[in-house]
Amino acid sequence: MGELATTRASLERLKHRGPDDDGWFEDRHAVLGFRRLAIIDVAGGAQPLFNTRRDAVLTLNGEIYNHRELSRELAKEHLFHSGSDAEVLVHRYDESGPAGLVSGVNGMFAFALYDQRRRRVILGRDRAGQKPLYWQYSAGVLRWASELKALLGDGRPPICRQAVNDYLRFGYVPAPLTMFDGVFKLPAGCLLICEQGRAPQVERYWKLQYAENAEREVRPQEFGQWRDRLRHALQRAVERRLESEVPLGFLLSGGVDSASVFALGARAIGESVQAFTIGFPGDAVDESRVAAAMANKWRAHHQLRELHECESLDLSRVLFLTEEPLSTDALLPTARVFEQVSASGFTTVLTGEGSDEIMAGYRKFAAACPWVAPEVSRPATGSPLQRYLAYEEFTFPQPAAREQLLGDSVDDSRFHELEEEAAGLDPLGQMLHFEARLRLPDRINPRLDRLSMAWSVEARAPFMDYELQELCAGMPHRLRRAPTVDKYLLRESMRPFLIDEVLRAKKAPFRAPARWFVTAEHLARELNDDAVRSAGMVQPQAVRELLQGPKTGRRRQEELYSLYVLHAWYRSFVAEPPVSVEAALTPTT
Repeated sequence: MGELATTRASLERLKHRGPDDDGWFEDRHAVLGFRRLAIIDVAGGAQPLFNTRRDAVLTLNGEIYNHRELSRELAKEHLFHSGSDAEVLVHRYDESGPAGLVSGVNGMFAFALYDQRRRRVILGRDRAGQKPLYWQYSAGVLRWASELKALLGDGRPPICRQAVNDYLRFGYVPAPLTMFDGVFKLPAGCLLICEQGRAPQVERYWKLQYAENAEREVRPQEFGQWRDRLRHALQRAVERRLESEVPLGFLLSGGVDSASVFALGARAIGESVQAFTIGFPGDAVDESRVAAAMANKWRAHHQLRELHECESLDLSRVLFLTEEPLSTDALLPTARVFEQVSASGFTTVLTGEGSDEIMAGYRKFAAACPWVAPEVSRPATGSPLQRYLAYEEFTFPQPAAREQLLGDSVDDSRFHELEEEAAGLDPLGQMLHFEARLRLPDRINPRLDRLSMAWSVEARAPFMDYELQELCAGMPHRLRRAPTVDKYLLRESMRPFLIDEVLRAKKAPFRAPARWFVTAEHLARELNDDAVRSAGMVQPQAVRELLQGPKTGRRRQEELYSLYVLHAWYRSFVAEPPVSVEAALTPTT
């Protein structure tokens, strides 16, 4: 099969990401293909896109939010062929080459740019890693795609042993590895440059810089300044993400993150907007009543989708969509809310994801803040990353536990450079550093992107705006967490726009009820000796010992759930994958 035919077959596997159109470019050296979800310049924004001389070709998945500002300057010397937000990148390349290609570009994107004259391919991923980009290089040929299903086709390379260790340690697989040997993720905030006759080179173009002396006391006059700066930056981030030629809505829970995005969006639009909520009837994690009250304050149309334990879209099917194991109990509700959005005729939504990672919203952050929890002692031994992972859910942070599961020694050395970057930061700064470089791009965003795009919905996250992230990186820590209030400055900056129930609510993760998971039926199906031995990722004896031990307690349940997810993923994505995404989305009976 030729490269064009291979590319066409690959793009068929991405139809859910771009049901509206497809496009092609081919010369003797390269083939580029694209599936389009039309949101901006619906009539004229087909891809691939070209520079003025038509010797540079671009495909881009995502959105460039400040494209109008960028295009006004570029239009003085460059001929634009469309009103597409993506076209600014190919003209930026003419202006400054790879060095300045994404400088000042605000958006979520994964792109491929082919320079015909120089026989050069540049792949790029946005700073927060909102859009995915997988690649492999073999026998002088570079291939890439937005999803593993397209890149791998019907085949599956051998499982990467290092990735299994990483999954057990983190609950996900940090870039650049994937679960497969020889297949890589481009890390967030990086470019990959491949020129004829040379192996690909990956270069980082963006890092967050954290404030020095961030643990200091905050002077009274500083509070109002920071409150106004945060509100202005978040409002600007929300307004940038409101441009759309197709129906746009908001995901709304009872928490301060999604409520802030929703309120600022409703305020900017100035007319009734659409909000979507997932509810869990009769359970403590249900926030639908507060969400409904918040929607009523802004006179929004509000759709509640109640999720029940007996839902037929089971977790293994969701893991086929995520493509890599993600040990989180937010997968099912995330899938269902995007199913609801799509069924209602909406193509894009704004969400509150990313706030906890920059505002220190999770409970684990309190241990790094002595002014919040002076009685809590952080682990005194181990590297910064080991201390950070001691608080993670759904993981096996201890090397001995992973060694027993894997049957041999574990290698954690590939994160040394990342730890060296964290060495000069205070304890909370180190945690925020690891959140930005690991958890946000490789755990939060894969869930958000894959499960929205499976239903052809684009999810936009204002808290991942890089200018907002840079502002928050320079913020004194005591504004993130007050002694009794998490995300203190965010709550105070948004006080005029939120209801009291939202402002008073403590951080509650978006997750399904705990009783839904690690049932005897789940464990018997995925973790029996035959299934574990067939997958060949961990030792059956070690799994059997865990199953035979006590099953009570949050930590033990998380360990079992992590192994359950790993093997459910293997069955659904490697051993018995559905024939298509459409088949995975079809309810079972």
